[in-house]
Amino acid sequence: MRATRRFGLALPFLLLTGISAQGQGTDAAAEAAYLQAAGEHFGIPESEVAVLTRWRMSAGEIPVVLFLARRAGVSPDVVVAKRRQGSSWMAIAATYSVHAGDFHVQLAVPPGNLANAYEQFNRWPVSQWGQVALSDQEVLGLVNLGFLSRALGVSPETVAAELGQGGSMVAAFQRLRRPF
Repeated sequence: MRATRRFGLALPFLLLTGISAQGQGTDAAAEAAYLQAAGEHFGIPESEVAVLTRWRMSAGEIPVVLFLARRAGVSPDVVVAKRRQGSSWMAIAATYSVHAGDFHVQLAVPPGNLANAYEQFNRWPVSQWGQVALSDQEVLGLVNLGFLSRALGVSPETVAAELGQGGSMVAAFQRLRRPF
């Protein structure tokens, strides 16, 4: 019930972002709900999240932009501009003294797509996680792992299992919020 109340405004968000629900069915509605959840989680107005959707980014990248903007204390526009210039997520993070440890989410058993990242975390003491090098896909996975876990009130292990099934971040979000 809680998730329905929080994410029940997907249709107005669809209209605000210019995403057409007609002909796209639940995919557009699921994406709109995911983006609305990201905006709520990171304290960003829907209108600002709508602007991010127009910059040819995948829906799954928007939480990364919002996460980095919050950590860096800059506008999401600044993060997007650096990304559009070809910078990796880690290069953008390093610009603002954000390091791999800031992306870490405690997990008992990481999913296969994040196994390398967790192997690196395990090689170094926490005080040296700044030396961990994450790929763009690992940053994307870790940020969404933390965001979905907190936004939906489910364990990181539950989110990791869903992300491990493949598909988009929006698909994982949709599968995770169904039980509510």
